[in-house]
Amino acid sequence: MFNLYRIKSLRAHLGRKPLEQLVHSLVMSHLDYCCTLLYGLPDCSLARLQRVQNFAARLILNRRKFDSATQSLQELHWLPIKFRILFRLLCLAFKCVNGTAPRYLCEYFIYSTTGYSLRSGPTFTVPRTRTRRHGDRAFSVAGPREWNKLPLNIRACTSLITFKGKLETHIFALAYQ
Repeated sequence: MFNLYRIKSLRAHLGRKPLEQLVHSLVMSHLDYCCTLLYGLPDCSLARLQRVQNFAARLILNRRKFDSATQSLQELHWLPIKFRILFRLLCLAFKCVNGTAPRYLCEYFIYSTTGYSLRSGPTFTVPRTRTRRHGDRAFSVAGPREWNKLPLNIRACTSLITFKGKLETHIFALAYQ
């Protein structure tokens, strides 16, 4: 937050593009760092991070404190924190499914074996956990569960770039419906 206040004092001397690059490099990179660890946290725990992102969006667009943060995020084409975390988690899951992630992560994705073909395509086994609070947040559970929820046209992508594009469009529609 301290960086945002310092950037706010420079806003008068910078154009929108340099301001956006400065916010991305100094603020958004901190929000994205290890954000998949935050998957499954309650909204009240993510509220502080969301306030930082809202402040950054208003700063870039030169909006007042009480203007709509959601509209600012949409205009900048930014996902809210909760959906940003989901996006990062699914990108890591894509790398696991395609074998480009480290082996120890790829081992969590085990195809479920059924005796018949499903229209939804191949799915992965989601392991059972003892505790809902912590067990369901683990990547071994959350990764396959969220991957199985994706539409088939997104799961069928073979390149990371096309997958990210389709996934961002899908999650953006979920976030702002």
